Amino acid sequence: MSERVTLKSITQEKKNQNWGEIPPFFHLVSNSIAEVEGMNVHGFDNAFKQIVKRSNWNLRRLGGEEQLSGKIVVERKPKLVIHRRFVGNNYEIHCMPEIDDEPVVLYTKNNVNIDFKVWDPSTMQCLIKLPDFIEFIRYAYTRGDDIDKKLVRYASLTIDNILKDLATEIDIIGLKGYSIKHIIERIEEEGSTA
Repeated sequence: MSERVTLKSITQEKKNQNWGEIPPFFHLVSNSIAEVEGMNVHGFDNAFKQIVKRSNWNLRRLGGEEQLSGKIVVERKPKLVIHRRFVGNNYEIHCMPEIDDEPVVLYTKNNVNIDFKVWDPSTMQCLIKLPDFIEFIRYAYTRGDDIDKKLVRYASLTIDNILKDLATEIDIIGLKGYSIKHIIERIEEEGSTA
């Protein structure tokens, strides 16, 4: 029976392989993944928490109301488009509402055409950011070892899980850009033809 792979077990495996040391690049990436992993359950205010905060939802547009108990119920969930992007060497997941198929990229308050009372791109748009992750993927699949690759696959799984959690509260109406899984497949294809 195989044990469940966790970030802690991957990091411990790397530490054991390197005589008790964790390489700095691996450490940077694993710390970033750890932050993403816990973003919806603990920690400070972040984009995920702001997006699912029902008190910021445009209840009139969503057919919702606040009940006497304080619970907010809606007929439909807010809609967002997810953009998976490369920003420098970073891998980022951005989300945005749209008006007439155009993303809302500016601060907006009390706009009847979006599903949020306030949309603040500076705090709500960038859902996930993995610094230097694109470079780490290249490293893992060209000069790295199986543990480095395992960390990349774990990051992919973690992001997929965050997006699944987000989809329980938000209607994701579009998914644009490349997933980590797609990037891995492309690198492996290029490697097999080289």
